[in-house]
Amino acid sequence: MKVAYWLSKILTGLALIVLMYGFVVPSVGFHGTLERIKDGKVGDIPAYVYPLWNFYQKDRYISINTPQKVRGDLKKMIEISEEIGVPSMPVWKFSLEAPNYPKEAFPYGLPVFIHFDGLSGEVHEMNTINHYVGMAHMERGGIYERALAPYALIMLALLLALFMIYDYKWIDFLMAIPVLLPFLFMGIYGYWLYWFGHTLQNGAITIKPFMPILLGDGKVAQFTTHAYPVIGFWALASISALSLAAWIFKVKACKNQVDRKATLLRHVLAAFVVIASLSAGLYMLITDINVNILAKISAIVGTTKQKPVTEVIVQTPSVNTQEAIEKEREAEQKKQALKVKALEDRAGSLGKFKVSQLYKSNCAPCHGVNGEGAMGTKLLGLKQDAMVQKLLDYKQQQEEMHIAVLDHMSKEEIQSVIDEISRFEDR
Repeated sequence: MKVAYWLSKILTGLALIVLMYGFVVPSVGFHGTLERIKDGKVGDIPAYVYPLWNFYQKDRYISINTPQKVRGDLKKMIEISEEIGVPSMPVWKFSLEAPNYPKEAFPYGLPVFIHFDGLSGEVHEMNTINHYVGMAHMERGGIYERALAPYALIMLALLLALFMIYDYKWIDFLMAIPVLLPFLFMGIYGYWLYWFGHTLQNGAITIKPFMPILLGDGKVAQFTTHAYPVIGFWALASISALSLAAWIFKVKACKNQVDRKATLLRHVLAAFVVIASLSAGLYMLITDINVNILAKISAIVGTTKQKPVTEVIVQTPSVNTQEAIEKEREAEQKKQALKVKALEDRAGSLGKFKVSQLYKSNCAPCHGVNGEGAMGTKLLGLKQDAMVQKLLDYKQQQEEMHIAVLDHMSKEEIQSVIDEISRFEDR
């Protein structure tokens, strides 16, 4: 019985090590960093974040657009506004392939990695595709779960530690949580995939609501998709297996025994673990307040709210009306074909010069990586006054595509993008 008892402790310790290394340490340590980068408050980033991120980026995928000389160096990547992902272990990989994303430019297709607390990979390019087909930006998915994930991971680590320290049966029953962890992730991830495929808005091309592939290979429009688990999922599976085995061994060792009286040493260890957990949680809470995370979440959620449907009177069309509708449909199909062709011409472009992340995320999908024009008009050569007037016209006309983009940008961000575009011609 003693062997089973101590084996339970060892297995729980291994599960805790995997959880801390793969998820808790990088998630808590990097918490709030992306928000500070976006807000231009790089000076508020703690010094330890840089070596932490650099350490976890070893052998990780980084956007193909990122220059080799800055890869894996957070400070340099921030300086040139490169795409930055979270450092925790990626749990799932979603990738996309299409003829218009050539192997020369994108040898791995368009991979995006799903983490508990964020995303990494070719998020910008994937958002470009989402923009055209009317899907929300990837940052919208799991927005609440990502915000709460670091707190939940701390609580999970606390549970495993208390399971090792105490022999209370009520703590034993809570081990069902780490045992079910991979399945909880799959359920949440599956829900958000469904949400993405069924919350479509006006895009450059029209597709019917659908369920994106959860596991395996699929097809969306002209794109081939792949979805498979990666290292983080197998880490979750190992935590689940170790927790289940530890639970079984402990139940076997303590069968028919009442809860053992805890010693002073155990109480001291538990107090240390609880204080450390509360300190980490408090640190993250203060960070969330400083970066105003609730306002940012509200802004992102607001961009995908469905517009109210007005009541319409349906009339049976006459023959002439029906012919007119058919002609209109044919014209719309030709228009969409031209838009798809423009997307193909733009795809894979690495750009002649670097642009800010704001421009990449909000303007490049339609107007090209350097304002050369794609699905949208050419921006290269436009002066500030002309751009301001265009934006005012779009606002007055309630032009949907631009209103959706402008609604989640502050006045300062809009002015910053206008200033940047006005300098394109000189560059």
